[in-house]
Amino acid sequence: MTDLSIPKDLSERLKAIVGERGVVAQDERAAYESDWRDAYHGHAAAVVRPANTEEVSKVVALLSQLRIPIVPQGGNTSLCGASVP
Repeated sequence: MTDLSIPKDLSERLKAIVGERGVVAQDERAAYESDWRDAYHGHAAAVVRPANTEEVSKVVALLSQLRIPIVPQGGNTSLCGASVP
């Protein structure tokens, strides 16, 4: 895997799209960085919770431009670890 270059202002750029409420604080990310069985663990550069399709589109466009991979989550059951970043 290659090292990702994450801009220092990524959180601020995401907040400009989804607002303060749409970016999960770093100390609250644990639930998004592991599966419900606690078998798989990862680390996310950011956890974003867009409120509508327009915000999703803008977040995806930004992360694509920055070449930052996205790991979508739904129910986060992740029995095979696919929802863990």
